[in-house]
Amino acid sequence: MIQLHYLQFAEKQLPGLNFDNQQDLIKVEKILKTEAKLSVDFNVNDIEKLIDFLKSYGSKFLPFFRHKNIEKIIKADGEAINLAPFNEDLPEETFQEFRELFEANTLNYLKNCIQKNRWASIKSVFKVYPFLLTDYIVQEILDVFVLKNRAIIDALRRGGYTFFLNQNPYAEDSAYFSLLSDMDGYYFEEDLLNINNIIAEVQRKELRDKAAFGRTLYAATFYTAFSEDLSNTLSSNRDIAYSWIYPAVDHSSSPWTTTNIIIGIVAFLVAACCLVFLPGGTGGGVWVAVVVGRLIYALRSK
Repeated sequence: MIQLHYLQFAEKQLPGLNFDNQQDLIKVEKILKTEAKLSVDFNVNDIEKLIDFLKSYGSKFLPFFRHKNIEKIIKADGEAINLAPFNEDLPEETFQEFRELFEANTLNYLKNCIQKNRWASIKSVFKVYPFLLTDYIVQEILDVFVLKNRAIIDALRRGGYTFFLNQNPYAEDSAYFSLLSDMDGYYFEEDLLNINNIIAEVQRKELRDKAAFGRTLYAATFYTAFSEDLSNTLSSNRDIAYSWIYPAVDHSSSPWTTTNIIIGIVAFLVAACCLVFLPGGTGGGVWVAVVVGRLIYALRSK
């Protein structure tokens, strides 16, 4: 693993460094090994690896190292990145050499992002930095996501889906399903179709998990399907999924609000005044009772 912060330290200590100059590399080695005697953050073995790397490649890859997002990818810690483009005009063979040389770093970065649910960062790599991706990396990451989709499918069939969802929040994250289609709009179609069909089947039997089913089904509608049939199916399910998450409330039996109570009291006071001024007999009382009754019914029906 190349320790890029060693390079940054050296450049601050020795402005105008030329990494293609062997004499400058000797200076870099000396200043770094001196720092290793003073700080535990500097390791002699890592310093020697860096110097050997610089002797082989010089400044060829410095444009990559100086890009904040690519620097984070190389570190492979799974730190979040944004959509900042890489605009350096470099020869194609430089891209190819860098891609192959740091293949393990990029793969480890993506896997760490998966563990941390950093779907936007993975999307950035696939959309903005495809020059970092080898066929091996892409296939490895696609396989990881297939396993995650199968975990959803198995949990749906097994029962107790609410517990699974609490332990695996990716299964209700629209950004997760959107990422799947961003990586490959066709590759995951069978997974999405299975998830959709199994939810349609089990939601009739597992009523206690219906809201959890709805959260996954709703999130899945953000997958941009390659086929028109699946696209239409997912689109039509969005409202259904939402209704499972937030089932309609029976407002006819809703409790009285403070406002309704106040209005009701005012209505009764008005009714009492009316009774005082209305002519005697039952007709006036009945009329008032009807008006008050209708008012109360309207309030309860809101």
